Amino acid sequence: MKRIGIIGWPVEHSLSPVMHNAAFAALGLSDWHYERLPTPKEDLTTRIENLIKEGFVGANVTVPHKQAVMPLLNNITLAARGIGAVNTIVIEEGRTEGYNTDSPGFMLDLAAQGVEVAGKRALVLGAGGSAHAVVLGLANGGAHVTVVARRDNAAWELRNAVRRGVSKQLEIEVQPLSALAKVAATVDVIVNTTPVGMWPNVEESPWPEYVPIPSGVVVYDLIYRPMQTKFMQQAEAAGARAIGGLGMLVYQGAAAFELWTGQQAPADVMRAAALEALK
Repeated sequence: MKRIGIIGWPVEHSLSPVMHNAAFAALGLSDWHYERLPTPKEDLTTRIENLIKEGFVGANVTVPHKQAVMPLLNNITLAARGIGAVNTIVIEEGRTEGYNTDSPGFMLDLAAQGVEVAGKRALVLGAGGSAHAVVLGLANGGAHVTVVARRDNAAWELRNAVRRGVSKQLEIEVQPLSALAKVAATVDVIVNTTPVGMWPNVEESPWPEYVPIPSGVVVYDLIYRPMQTKFMQQAEAAGARAIGGLGMLVYQGAAAFELWTGQQAPADVMRAAALEALK
């Protein structure tokens, strides 16, 4: 039995098990199994040690452990180091390697949705692990990125980490929350990487009511539960295009699946399984 698990706290709402188990079944990988591994912060070190003892071949890492897990692994890819977060672990011969598939997952979904970023201006809300992945993807893709977060120092740390990890040339600036209206008026894409508006707090939005959303922008919300967030509703009411985070979830999962199995992931099967579970 080849075991894969998702490490986080909480993880009972994760769609990853249904997505990956459907993908294993679709490819006839009957000896593979994906399970939930609820892990409070104080148990993280033990959990990583036990993965190897218990014969796991890989894992996903989700909130709140994407950054804390890094020093516990044997090796970390350059991209994951640049992002400053790990969401996928591959275990081979008793050694753990940390990857980040959030950034390629996000960029693959943008491409699938026909959203061009080269030469465009993007606004990213938030400065956590997901924000790092999004900023790296956008900046590497040729966008000029502005980060706005509640905590200015976190936004500056994000900028420095991404530029240090990848390239000083990347165009990333930081603006205070008070400048949101001014920045919003100049951008083509707005991405929410914060958990504000995630189920069960579906009436919340990271976007203040008094700041207009330009009608020509694309708004991308990383949240996929609910599938239509309050922020997305605000965007559509303003005449903007709104995209939810399900595609990113599917594509980052597909990238992880390929790292573990060495086989092309059935992304359509994974999306259908995730949609079914969301209903």
